Amino acid sequence: MADVPSPPRPTSPLTPSERLTTALAEADRTFGPRTGSIGPVDACTHCFDAEHLRIIGGPVDDIPDWLFSRALSKWGTTMDPDVRLWRRLTPRILREMTAGALHIDESLMARKFNEAGWRDWPPREMAVLEDVCHAWWQAALAGMSHVSAVTVLGFVVPFTRDVQIWLDHWDTCQDRAAALQLRDLWQSWMSDLLDGRLDVSFSGEGPDIAAPVSAWMLRQPPQQLDLGDFNAQERYGLHLLALTETQRNADSGSSEEAAATVRP
Repeated sequence: MADVPSPPRPTSPLTPSERLTTALAEADRTFGPRTGSIGPVDACTHCFDAEHLRIIGGPVDDIPDWLFSRALSKWGTTMDPDVRLWRRLTPRILREMTAGALHIDESLMARKFNEAGWRDWPPREMAVLEDVCHAWWQAALAGMSHVSAVTVLGFVVPFTRDVQIWLDHWDTCQDRAAALQLRDLWQSWMSDLLDGRLDVSFSGEGPDIAAPVSAWMLRQPPQQLDLGDFNAQERYGLHLLALTETQRNADSGSSEEAAATVRP
């Protein structure tokens, strides 16, 4: 089969949204057309009937949404963990997940990619996966993604088992869109960070990212908090984050109402 030609190089820098679209298109080319059949899939016959297994093994884009989601959820449990099948489904997984249309927990998808050994896949496929992650992250920080930065971290952190690379990129984004995402992260993770443990993986397989995320939050400049519309209670939470537990208990710098809001 002849290679699918690559699109012409853009003459101007891509927007984050355009970069994500380009990365997803490259995933389609890299993983192949997937229009044929690999035969029926091996799975529990109580969960899938024979016709469903035939459809899952057929052209990927012909799989109904409900059956596609069910296949992803059951892969590696009551469906055989066939890496060939998972690689075959990957471009559609990426396309629907980045569009917020997959309706499966992103951290579960990261775990399944790790179970499929994505780091041992052909180099071109690995590179495409990493490029989609970075493009999706850039789009989220720019407010051009269908999901929040916190949601994207729920995939990319357990997928790469690293949080620092994503925080480092965030530091290069000092606009209002990134600042609003910062506030959303703090609202979502404040209680966990104050408790000293944060694991965004699906079932606690790690890594614990509380320490690096806390240190990063405490380095945020005041102007970024202003840009993100941090209110007094959220700023008080950051004040508490900088203290030891003993200091927090003794702290009298805020009203009991603010403290109760931060630590329900």
